[in-house]
Amino acid sequence: MPGGHLATAVALSGAAYAVTHSPEAAAGCFAGGFLIDVDHYLDYLVFERQWRRPGPASFLRYYFTNSPRRVVLPLHSMELMAILLAILVNHPWLLLAGYWLGAAMHLTFDILINGEYALKRAVCFYFFAFRISKRFAAVELMDRVVVPDGVGKRPLIEFFQWRPLTRKQPQIPKIQASPPAQAAVEDHSAL
Repeated sequence: MPGGHLATAVALSGAAYAVTHSPEAAAGCFAGGFLIDVDHYLDYLVFERQWRRPGPASFLRYYFTNSPRRVVLPLHSMELMAILLAILVNHPWLLLAGYWLGAAMHLTFDILINGEYALKRAVCFYFFAFRISKRFAAVELMDRVVVPDGVGKRPLIEFFQWRPLTRKQPQIPKIQASPPAQAAVEDHSAL
């Protein structure tokens, strides 16, 4: 939930500033911890084609009611994290270090929380190549969830909820098919 990401990003930014006295490191932590979610809005406008309703309330309502059909999320990517880490090793910029740390925290919370209630394969989901292999189709990447009545009615207030507003749909037990019937005539020659 965005409110949880906002709170943890502010806390990490404050801790980074207290330790490093660097506004760049603190800003990077906030960007990686919270502003990384700008790619959800990019998905909403570009891939979901919701540019006619670009406002924050419409955007939040769309996501809180589990409406996305495609999940591209280029910033939520282990491949991007690896590239940024390689750059960081060669160029230890405080802003980039803060961003990487904030994004790592953000993705960790996403895997733990979203994996619990919304994703079919939580760790794999955060690999861009895996999402490509599923053609970014939400139905292939995400579990079916139950959206309680009232969710999305007050999206700006719901923004500050700590826990997801939806829950996984209970799994329906699969009925085992009985083994195929044996041939009507059995070979009794050994008798």
